[in-house]
Amino acid sequence: MWEVCIKIRSTGQLGSELGAHGIRAVTLQTGGVPETISQSFDGREEITEMIVDQTMLGRAATLEDVGNVAAFASSDYARTMTATALNISCGAIVA
Repeated sequence: MWEVCIKIRSTGQLGSELGAHGIRAVTLQTGGVPETISQSFDGREEITEMIVDQTMLGRAATLEDVGNVAAFASSDYARTMTATALNISCGAIVA
């Protein structure tokens, strides 16, 4: 949990320092993306189950989900967003 707090604070600090230059700081916050775990990794299924069990939606974010949110965050549609975290944890992380 401290890691999450530190990242969010860092994003806020970056937004504060870089905003005057028109640079936005946005963090993508996942609860884990099982697709990133190697198929050959022992314990992969247990880790995936643990990630999914911690979510409110009963599923984990996919790489496609992360990519779609990243595309949004870097687009002009999100031009007013800075110094913030986009929570794509399927409800595993609630602030």
